[in-house]
Amino acid sequence: MIDIESIILGSSYLGIFGLMIANGFLSFPSSQILYIIVGYFVGIGTLGLIPASILGALGNTIGNILMYEAVRAHGIGYVKKFQLFRENDILKVQHVFKKKGLWFLFIGKLLPAIKVFIPIPAGLAKVHRGIFASIMLSASWIWSLIFISIGYFFGKSATVWKSYG
Repeated sequence: MIDIESIILGSSYLGIFGLMIANGFLSFPSSQILYIIVGYFVGIGTLGLIPASILGALGNTIGNILMYEAVRAHGIGYVKKFQLFRENDILKVQHVFKKKGLWFLFIGKLLPAIKVFIPIPAGLAKVHRGIFASIMLSASWIWSLIFISIGYFFGKSATVWKSYG
């Protein structure tokens, strides 16, 4: 089995990009863990902050666009068929989106428990593609910088991660 660290070491920025496409579409692997590992590699000089954060954000945005387009084209049934998300959670996020609008897309993309659902209500509501992509890219880049910074400053400190867990 190949782990995230091996993929990043072996494929560098292309690995980050590919993993973040998968994260944006399938919500796997965890973006927090991936970016913390990236931050560690930025800290030791193996990767650069700007290319890692931008390629990660672009990959996540592409994955989100893929999910958005699938939901936009096939409706909620598409999401339910694969059982990636609980229906009750989707309905909650959809309800809040209807009340708060586009701001919810941006803020929701920065909230760990909600960010994976954001393309679904946007696709159902047929939010303008350019607006959706812009919101996802800007929020994804902020997200990448936050977690890369955590990895940069705390690295692989077992005591930090034990207390976090």
